[in-house]
Amino acid sequence: MPSQLHETSATVAAIILAGGASSRLGGTDKTRLPIAGASALQRVLRAAPVGRRIVVGPSGEDGDMLAERHGARFVLEDPPRSGPLAALERGVAEFSEGADEAVVLVLGGDMPMLRPETLEALAASSAEQQAVTALEAEDGQLQFLGAAWPLGRLRTALAVIEHPGGGWADLSLRRLYAQLDEDELVTLPTTGAEGADIDTPDALAQVRRAAGPRIALAQIEASVEVEATFETVRGAVAEAAEEGAHLVLLPEATLTPFGTDLRAAALAHHENFAQLVQELAEEHGVVVVAGSFTPTEDGRVHNTVIVRGPNWDPHLDYRKIHLFDAFGADESRTVAPGDELLTFDLAGTRFGVVTCYDVRFPEQFTTLAQRGAQAILLPLAWKDGPGKREQLQLLLRARALDSTTVILAADQSPPPGFTGGAARGIGRSAVVGPLGRVRQELGRDPGMLLVDLDLDEVEAARTALPVLRHHVELPRL
Repeated sequence: MPSQLHETSATVAAIILAGGASSRLGGTDKTRLPIAGASALQRVLRAAPVGRRIVVGPSGEDGDMLAERHGARFVLEDPPRSGPLAALERGVAEFSEGADEAVVLVLGGDMPMLRPETLEALAASSAEQQAVTALEAEDGQLQFLGAAWPLGRLRTALAVIEHPGGGWADLSLRRLYAQLDEDELVTLPTTGAEGADIDTPDALAQVRRAAGPRIALAQIEASVEVEATFETVRGAVAEAAEEGAHLVLLPEATLTPFGTDLRAAALAHHENFAQLVQELAEEHGVVVVAGSFTPTEDGRVHNTVIVRGPNWDPHLDYRKIHLFDAFGADESRTVAPGDELLTFDLAGTRFGVVTCYDVRFPEQFTTLAQRGAQAILLPLAWKDGPGKREQLQLLLRARALDSTTVILAADQSPPPGFTGGAARGIGRSAVVGPLGRVRQELGRDPGMLLVDLDLDEVEAARTALPVLRHHVELPRL
């Protein structure tokens, strides 16, 4: 299953400064400190939205693994540890064939909360305006190692401040930015902890508090052949685990698509499906969340989302509360409603669980948020039709704003050429931030989104927009 491509055409390389030991952290190499299951440097590498990644710093014990997995090349400045500008010049020299109009990301290896979509925005802004674009914190502080530079301008600035005898030893990055005229520098605001580095013990502790688990949204095509779907699920979970995910979200009705005999599938295959999901959770050490169907005593089924983790932690089911009797559909004829909300905790983050048509009922989302949910998992099998794509994105953004949570929505990918009346998905799986910004989104084809949750982003949204505190129960007739 192909992951979402983050390649930005204007950006051809990322130069990542990873200079090694930090005296303020007891001589520890801060770029190798673990943050939510991955080293700081690995998190920067997987956020960089380019195929070419040049790391200036010692390769260390994990260098071969990082080079293979992330296409990274490790180089050292000469002499080693001679300062950030010397390291940056070495990275630029490694990219000697680059054209002056190319855009290069200049990043710190100790900035583990950087996001692919933010780095894409930096690169796109720099290419469009042919200016340096850098991240800026709320207090106005410029992040020198969270920026995109036109390569020619970077070369020129380095040449101007080079020591008369040659070299850049012990020169600060501030000298580099001092070469820029006012109209040569553009800034983009940071959100959450994405601009944080880990220079001090306090900064490290704050980043570790902010770093939530990595979530994979697997947009798959559910087959009418159960074994084919099982094989697709195996591949999706394995891929997500390989990418470092802690939780894998599969669509609604993964067991069998709508338009089939749901009760027959529930009776014949749900137990095997639940067992498969549990086995995959154990094998890969991840939590798997997937849509299934379970039989009821009245001859219908529950539209059930199963949540399975290693060693049965967690081991939960959510039964869809709101049934899709709309746009000509009649879900309640074959599906019985649930009546309980579901939350669970993973790696310091509380998740809520909803399903598809629930997205049209804001009170469910706000109640989950009031119960502590910072992110809400939303498996979908969205029914296609006029305006339905626009409605989906509008609803995802609205529910994020209603609840100031991160919305994680995984839809089915529709079969090619599908024209039936059943809900088979429209794709468009998405990650929406707590202030309603679409951070990542897929098209119609199968694919995978990966997102590292930033709990500071949620906290900041709730401070800026305290709708949960302002909520008032209205009188009912």
